[in-house]
Amino acid sequence: MSWSTKSSFLSLSVVFCTYCLFGWNVGRSVSSLTRSLIQQGKTWGWLLESDTVFLMLHILAGVLVLTITASLVAAPVALITIVFGSGFKSDNRAMVSVLWWTFTVVLMVCWLEYFIRLLLLLCAATLGKLELQDKGYPQWKVLFILMIICLGSFGLGLAVFHGYT
Repeated sequence: MSWSTKSSFLSLSVVFCTYCLFGWNVGRSVSSLTRSLIQQGKTWGWLLESDTVFLMLHILAGVLVLTITASLVAAPVALITIVFGSGFKSDNRAMVSVLWWTFTVVLMVCWLEYFIRLLLLLCAATLGKLELQDKGYPQWKVLFILMIICLGSFGLGLAVFHGYT
């Protein structure tokens, strides 16, 4: 086995383990979050079923995994242009951009635990994307392979957690 084959296996293993641990972490924290949401829903007069909230939180986490994967592969340069785009062309736009980014950084710091998890998922998927691109796969195959690895390992992490509890 050559070094490039071993490194690709290692990179995709890191992606697999990261998303599997994310699935485990979601499974671990979703039951307490479900109780909190049901309690909050009762305060607001919502009639929420425990199973429905539980399922919706799992689906939301799965959508997050798919969004991260698709956004990396689809058009990262276009996304960066939109996010950082032409905000500094005038004084008013510059002021709004500075206020917006200040608010964003404050939210990142306040919710650092969640931001770090999101950043870790993003970095792992980027590593997998770069490795697959380096192997010469076309964009659609990179997207397909990463979605299978990320969503599959996330689901495996959830299944293993719920199987042991």
